[in-house]
Amino acid sequence: MMRSKKWGVGLALTAAVLLTGCSAGAEEKPADEKPTAAAEQEETTAPASDDCPELAEGASVDGTALGACITDAMASAAGYAGTTSVLGMESTMRYNPADKAVESISPMGSLIVIGDDVWVKSSTSEWQAADPESSDPVIAALSASAANLEGVDPAEAAGGLTGDFTVTGTGTRLDQEVFLVSGTADMQGLPVDVVYEVTSDYVILASTASADAGGQSIETSMEITEWDMPQDIVAPV
Repeated sequence: MMRSKKWGVGLALTAAVLLTGCSAGAEEKPADEKPTAAAEQEETTAPASDDCPELAEGASVDGTALGACITDAMASAAGYAGTTSVLGMESTMRYNPADKAVESISPMGSLIVIGDDVWVKSSTSEWQAADPESSDPVIAALSASAANLEGVDPAEAAGGLTGDFTVTGTGTRLDQEVFLVSGTADMQGLPVDVVYEVTSDYVILASTASADAGGQSIETSMEITEWDMPQDIVAPV
């Protein structure tokens, strides 16, 4: 029973990554790539337009190029907040890119990441330092997820995006026009059908994903509800 519960928790957290398009290689990406992106961010608040794929109805889009542009574009935000739905479980999220601060609150549990420090709590525990080896499967799963921001931040996750995509339409989010970028991403060998809602300056304002894992259908969604607004994320202990 405990093993099944832990697997379910891990699946839910994996599904959370799927909705942002994190690829199989994202967790294996060398850590020194991120400072490079940060250094580029100091020089410009957005990637040069000729380095980013065209976003227009019918256009073909390379996922790797799009992901890099999304990561860089969203890193310039003062902060943002959003909601996710993973296997029917609703969560709220807040991000401050400059501080590499993330807060996620869900019925399963909560986590706060500030720089290299991580705290987690389950629905029945107090806040505690992250411990991937915890005997509590929820604490262990939350800790493992928080150890890599690709697991909880859509901007970071986009850096691992791969695959071929197509702009299939347009829409509106937060009073901004968005392009519907559709395709199939790969997560640890698992094909994931995804649709991203991306602004003309490469900000993901929403996404949906669906996949079949071990005979279980995974449906996820993400929506940014506040964009470019500082978030009050503080250490819980």
